Amino acid sequence: MKITSVTYLKTDGRVKLVAQTGKPCFGVFLDANGTRYQDAFNIEEPYDRRTHVFYVPEEKLSEGDVLTLRLKKRRTARHFSAYAFPFAPVYADEAALARETDNGVLATDSESEAVAEGVVYTRWTGEDKNGLPVNWFTLAIDTKKASLYVGTPGDGYANVNVKAKVPEMIDAAVANGVPVVAAMNADFFDMFGDCHPSGLCVKNGRVVANPGSPRPFIGVKKDGTPVLTDLAESPGVVRELAHAAAGLQMIVKDGKLHDFAPLEPFGYVRHPRTAAGITKDGTVILLAVDGRIPEYSNGASLTDLARIMIGLGADRALNLDGGGSTIVYTKKDGEFIFHNCPADLIRPRAMLIRKEFNALLVTERQF
Repeated sequence: MKITSVTYLKTDGRVKLVAQTGKPCFGVFLDANGTRYQDAFNIEEPYDRRTHVFYVPEEKLSEGDVLTLRLKKRRTARHFSAYAFPFAPVYADEAALARETDNGVLATDSESEAVAEGVVYTRWTGEDKNGLPVNWFTLAIDTKKASLYVGTPGDGYANVNVKAKVPEMIDAAVANGVPVVAAMNADFFDMFGDCHPSGLCVKNGRVVANPGSPRPFIGVKKDGTPVLTDLAESPGVVRELAHAAAGLQMIVKDGKLHDFAPLEPFGYVRHPRTAAGITKDGTVILLAVDGRIPEYSNGASLTDLARIMIGLGADRALNLDGGGSTIVYTKKDGEFIFHNCPADLIRPRAMLIRKEFNALLVTERQF
């Protein structure tokens, strides 16, 4: 295993250190004082193990400090390879990276319909700056008339070794009397392990998983107020939540591009994406972008995803699980319709629906 590059970016009073390795591995980072930092990028999910991301408080690093990255081939391996290197404070230009990772995705057409009172579904057709097609889908939710509900396998509270397809989560909730009208997928999860979600999950006021997770989340309080935050910003909010599901990056904050992971392939490579946002007036926006089908839709970088959300009026937005997990359902004439295409146009689409840990279900107002 070799380190092929190490780059730095200042963000929120921290230094974001991104190390690329020649082969997939796991890693931990040690600063000059021996303080250990966990790889923030490869927690739970089966991500690209060649990319390792660490967040270190800026005051913990000084020019010339000898830093250490310890790598191992397998989670169970005892042997580490250690690489020491001096901290050279040459930071990446965040504004330039934003420009480089922005593919100029713009809408050329859209078609909307009311799904239920306070819920509007829109299909958007667009293209990027090179004329390549991009298709995306939104649900705009007036939280005075509709709400969010976290769907889980069997509509239950198991937090490990359980996953289900989103339509199965819809059916389970409906069977329990939940008035579901639409749905999208939600949190990242350990797809090849125990299925455990990566961030906070709250359902009916009960914490299902990861009560102390630092990852941002979208939720609805017990009084129906929507919230998009994290525990560092809102440490006491968990006890107020009725439902919540987490994501990975808060891509929009205060109406501006925020954490768009520009140094990581996960951030700048175009993928199918799912996101959730909140406008200043409390409208919740759920967004799904199709990708990996060049003749139909070419996906989005996280910069693209954030730009779309800002264009929709989001004051804050959160990147949810994407790729093969991205999925959109709405209810029409008593049946749930599957709108997007998760992977390709060749196989029957029903075969492409992935089992997941949780989902964001849109319901008639329940609070």
